[in-house]
Formats: sequence, C-alpha cells, structure tokens
Amino acid sequence: MLALYPTRYGVAYALFGSPSQMIDFGMGNVQPINNRKVMKRIKAYIDHFKPNVLITRNLEDLRGRKSKRTQALIDAICSEAKDQNLEVHSYSRTQIREVFNEFGAESKYEISHKIIEWFEELKGYEFPVRKKWMAENYNVGIFDAVSLAIVHWYYED
Repeated sequence: MLALYPTRYGVAYALFGSPSQMIDFGMGNVQPINNRKVMKRIKAYIDHFKPNVLITRNLEDLRGRKSKRTQALIDAICSEAKDQNLEVHSYSRTQIREVFNEFGAESKYEISHKIIEWFEELKGYEFPVRKKWMAENYNVGIFDAVSLAIVHWYYED
C-alpha cells in the first residue's frame, strides 16, 4: 500500500506491507513546484513500488480552502491510480484527527509523536511545535502520509 500526501515541497510517501510493516517513506522534493513534475515523481513511485492500494488526501476536504494546484494534483493522483487499476482510498483531515483522537493525539505535532511511538525509525524526522508565524516543517509531510495509511487500516478493520 502506498500513501501519498501532497505538500508545498512536492509529495510525501509511505509504503506499507502491513499495518505494522513500514517498508519505505520519504519526501519527493520538487522545486520549483509544479504538478507535471510532481506527477512524474508519483508515477515513478508507482512503477517502482508496484502497490495494489493507493491512499491520498480527500479532495473534497480541500474545496475552497487550499490551492487549486493541490486540488488538481490530488485529482491527477486519483486518475493515475485508477488508470493503473489500483484500489484508491482518500481520507480527510477530520478523519485523521478523529482516528488519532482515539489514541490521545489531536494536533499534527501530537500525531507525529504517536506515530514515532509506533515506528521508531521516524524519530530522526521529529519536528518542533509550530508557532503561528512559522511555515510547516519539511518533515511534516512524511507523518501526514503515514497517518493516511494508519487511518486506512483503522477504517478497513
């Protein structure tokens, strides 16, 4: 299963074999950012990892709040996955919060620490608490991608 989470830096990914087996993760940095280059990176991930399930952010969750670029990118990700006959699932930020609330984590920072408890290999990607004036940390996308996978298994079980 491959979870993809678009960010302002490109796309974060997390590859899982099972709920407790994270095979790979990372950030596909694309600068300057544009959807054509990001989709090229995503197609390479799909070709390399050969997932049978693809998870991404819910497109409806973004309507009216996020950039048109991000909306178009998520739509392109879903189209590419369907073209390759992959099972596609998407989850909203609200669903992520609801699931992690069950484990006592609400903010992205708290969620990242809960994920680190479960996957110690992510400890080196820990980020500081974000202040209102700060841009989101580069590594947050990795935790967002992992959280999508966890939410998928939570709802699928």
